[in-house]
Amino acid sequence: MSALVLAIPAVAERTGREVTVVGGLAVVCRLSRPYRATTDLDTVHRRHDGEPTQLELLLSSGASRSGPSGVLVPTAIGQVQVDLLEVTDADLAQLPEDPTDRLHVLSHAWAAASATLVTIRATGLPDLAVRVAEPGPLVAMKLQSVMNRGRAKEATDLLDIIRLCVDPVAGPTALTQLASSEPQIREDACRHASRWFDHQATRSLRVIRAVPDGQEIEIADLQLVSELLHSVLPVGGAEGI
Repeated sequence: MSALVLAIPAVAERTGREVTVVGGLAVVCRLSRPYRATTDLDTVHRRHDGEPTQLELLLSSGASRSGPSGVLVPTAIGQVQVDLLEVTDADLAQLPEDPTDRLHVLSHAWAAASATLVTIRATGLPDLAVRVAEPGPLVAMKLQSVMNRGRAKEATDLLDIIRLCVDPVAGPTALTQLASSEPQIREDACRHASRWFDHQATRSLRVIRAVPDGQEIEIADLQLVSELLHSVLPVGGAEGI
């Protein structure tokens, strides 16, 4: 956590832009009882026409390339993997026809637009106020990101959705935010929720229970999440994803 906290202002200084945290660290911040640690920093940025990418800015500052959309950012206690997600004007002007690609664009744009300040504390460091994605956008992003992931990452995404939805603090917030999100997000999120928690629930459970953090999860937990999500999302299926 200390390295991640140090990486956030380092990224802001190198890019000249405010950092918005998504991914595992955002989930940890939003849960009342975090269930896992994370070692990477995931960020999202709403990029307008004519602006250089976050990746370009970080590489030009001396950060090392690491992965297709990531860099290693040096801090006083070591390098941190920073993965950079961006949504552009062009992405939003012509949304993808594929529901998964479309949910990727819309959920990340939603996360960037609605993130709120959270104070992160790490031992021996000053408190850090940073913009963090809200629970509703996090669930929408995780519903999309399960697709085309390795088994371990797939399990983590599914567990994050479960934890966010049933958390006594984050859960009601996530459901309220999903219920009031724009219609296309709700429609595409419902498609993905139906896939992971209804049509492929048995497979999802098997994937989840293959990792240590998921071994206590039961099919009833997936059924509960399905009921919670479908209580705020329109009726839909998993066709086309």
